[in-house]
Amino acid sequence: MSLNGVPPSTGIAPKTVLVAAILVAAGAGLIGTAIGFELQSHGGRTTVVDDLGRKVAAPTNASRIVVLAPSIMDFVYRLGLRDRVVGVGCTVGIVGGMENEYSPNQTSLWGLDPSLCITDTPTLDTERVAFLDPGLVLASTITSAADVETLTTTYGLPVVVLAPTTLGGIVGDVALLAQLFPSAQGPATALEATLDSTLYNASVFESDLSANGSALPSVLVTYGFYGGEYYTFGEGTFGESLAELAGGSSISAGISIEYPGINASAVLAENPSAILYGTSDNDPYLVANETPAVWNTSAPYWNQLNGSKIPIDVTVLTEPGPSMILAVPWYEYYLHPTLAPRPGTPPP
Repeated sequence: MSLNGVPPSTGIAPKTVLVAAILVAAGAGLIGTAIGFELQSHGGRTTVVDDLGRKVAAPTNASRIVVLAPSIMDFVYRLGLRDRVVGVGCTVGIVGGMENEYSPNQTSLWGLDPSLCITDTPTLDTERVAFLDPGLVLASTITSAADVETLTTTYGLPVVVLAPTTLGGIVGDVALLAQLFPSAQGPATALEATLDSTLYNASVFESDLSANGSALPSVLVTYGFYGGEYYTFGEGTFGESLAELAGGSSISAGISIEYPGINASAVLAENPSAILYGTSDNDPYLVANETPAVWNTSAPYWNQLNGSKIPIDVTVLTEPGPSMILAVPWYEYYLHPTLAPRPGTPPP
């Protein structure tokens, strides 16, 4: 699971794998917003501008790819590029191994196993990445600026950073990958159309609610708790977008920090109408055992919060890939069960 940004302000304890492994500060130089791409194909290479504004030249249709974030594997799989992946970022040397970053559902769907693991905690094994001789490395802001520099300068590897901070940025990254992989243009075009349609329908749903004077429920979107705080999404993030597109009003929307921790007493005072909370229902490691049962017994003031509590697969809440957008109709249904149709696909 991945979050592109900085950790909550309260310090991170090793008890929480979600925060310790995923929200650890990834280097201030790697925090940015999707800005689109420019295409220059020449001599079997394509030059793009990645989400951080870096101009990167990479082999067109690279046959060997290293993927350093679960969110990026979501793109790669959906574009039919899984057979090109020769390594993924994870750590087999700690309890839980691959399952600290990939859920069992993901490892099964994407055909991942520990042999693909490249240690990325506490630092990336850049030598291992280079040994695999990839034509392209796809990274997120989990990878530090120093490690990106080592890969590009010391080993001469092209590194494209995909770091969408909005839902629209996710769609933009599909287009960016389609330029690097013309062979995937068909799946990319279809995926872009599906994502655009989902976002459009959500915006219409949100507009209709406002036009009809329907009350927008207050919402807390949270992916973990520790030290008396709930970790959530601040202003201008994809997490805030999820709540708004679903016809809700995020209680953290006015916070300027991207991924803040909100004191549990403040959450209790807000008493949100709905709580969308990330869980690892089928994984004992992904969120440090924060399964629904653990939230029910350990999350601060949980039993005093009167709003609807809806467990969500934490990978959908924290990993800015296509699956995050495809889950939006479910959020609409969760917040407005009498107005939004129940989606036909399985819930996140």
